[in-house]
Amino acid sequence: MSRLSIKTICILRRLIRLSRFYIRNGKSNLSFCSVCGQKAKFIITGKLWREHYICSFCAASPRQRSLMTVFNIVAPHWRELTIHESSPYGASSKVFEDQCQNYIATHLFKDIPLGSYLDGIRCENIEKMTFHDQCFDVVITQDVMEHVLNPQKAFAEIARILKPGGIHIFTVPFYDGKKSVIRSVDKDGKISYLHTPRYHGNPIDKQGSLVTVDWGYDIIDFIYSTSGMKTTIYSLLDRSLLSRFKILDVFVSKKNVL
Repeated sequence: MSRLSIKTICILRRLIRLSRFYIRNGKSNLSFCSVCGQKAKFIITGKLWREHYICSFCAASPRQRSLMTVFNIVAPHWRELTIHESSPYGASSKVFEDQCQNYIATHLFKDIPLGSYLDGIRCENIEKMTFHDQCFDVVITQDVMEHVLNPQKAFAEIARILKPGGIHIFTVPFYDGKKSVIRSVDKDGKISYLHTPRYHGNPIDKQGSLVTVDWGYDIIDFIYSTSGMKTTIYSLLDRSLLSRFKILDVFVSKKNVL
């Protein structure tokens, strides 16, 4: 046996040992991805497991996989529905765009009139949308509602554009067992900071999106009082995280049937 092949075998054995170590310690795992529909390797790429334990095929994060899992349960025929997604991003949004003919994505662009388009994407403010009443079966927001300065207006607007029986399916960072904390408010068109400003990544803004609310257990009552929609929380235990199980919450608010 050549010295080169011996070296190659040693490298392969080391890779196998490392793979086993990562699997035991939650660094990597083989599992099914509900977004791309593949049995894939999930790999940790950063410190935030909710965001960075991604699918090696489509790069879907745990929260995106959780949303897709719940969506397939509550609306298995979603490809035939009319869907609006506010501030789309990532693998799950790409699936909605590719597989749903009646899918409309929007972003809030600076200095662009609401209802107009920039590079094929419609400009909308979720607090005051230009859509007609009762025009969508589904509204999707993925980690959006923690960045809205007037969430009471946003939930009311979502209910307005939903058809009777329609649903708002969404994710937010959720602090179960704690009361919601308002971090920033809108005062006469200016932002008033009640806590130290904190930002999350934003695909269209380098500064990121300001976190305005840390949502807690009272989010269900807040949604009902501002929109009349009743909300169910689906808490999924992501077993792909092995010993580092994380509960990933998906919220489904439903508009009453008239």
